Amino acid sequence: MFNKIFGKKSDSIIEEQIKDQGFEISTCPETCDACITNFPKSLKFEEDEPLYNSTKPFGLHLLISTGKTDWPHDATGTPNTLSNAIADWASKKKSKLGNIKVTVSSLGSDELLIDDEYINGKMGDVLIMPYFLWIKKVKIEDVAEIFDKLNQYLENHTPVDDIEIPNCSIDNNSSYIFLCSHKTRDKKCGITAPIMKKEMDLYLRELELYRDFGDNRPNGVQVAFLNHIGGHKFAANVIIYNKESMKNIWLALCRPNNVKPIIDECVLQNRVFPNKVRIVQNFNW
Repeated sequence: MFNKIFGKKSDSIIEEQIKDQGFEISTCPETCDACITNFPKSLKFEEDEPLYNSTKPFGLHLLISTGKTDWPHDATGTPNTLSNAIADWASKKKSKLGNIKVTVSSLGSDELLIDDEYINGKMGDVLIMPYFLWIKKVKIEDVAEIFDKLNQYLENHTPVDDIEIPNCSIDNNSSYIFLCSHKTRDKKCGITAPIMKKEMDLYLRELELYRDFGDNRPNGVQVAFLNHIGGHKFAANVIIYNKESMKNIWLALCRPNNVKPIIDECVLQNRVFPNKVRIVQNFNW
């Protein structure tokens, strides 16, 4: 009842708060009528609870590549693995950047196919967002040293080109889109994420922006999966990072018919649809 009576005023307040963080509000439709793909009717979603600020802000997001699309219930909880070591470091680190989010991702590498240390989770590659940095060949025993040093660089606002850490490089893509596919935690994500990725990849191919593993052409957009990030009831969650603007857009309750507007507006223009926003963050100093 509150939303019915005060919904417009509430929407206006949310729009102003989003604008205050340096984001434009899209004036385009959030759905594409030409899209006929749908989620299975059996899936149920939470559409009555407020979305905006339904997740906490963070200052750093570390994504460990696994080449997988599903993981154990606690994806970073397996002892003596790189993901567990990084998650443990992040949970104890007091950073001026803010909270440090750690997830595993479906992003791959040749080493995940041929190197036993990679395959067994003892060593791996880590994507650092929103900075579009890779640190590769990270070993468990080096986690604290590497990420303490990285954190210091970032706290000091060091340009990414001047960060001196072994096996550190800048990612070529202009944007990343991450979708939760963690079926072990919630089957909705395991069903919705592949459908969303297929629609996104098809449209990105039309725009000649599609990128995948092994395609290192610059200025592309790559869509990948990650593990539980909270809010499965709001599936599909869509987390966008845009390199040039240093902005993060986290959308929820997204459907296949939202794909083209999301890419056209949120990814390519940094514009948002307020009623889909869980959080927006501007990391541009």
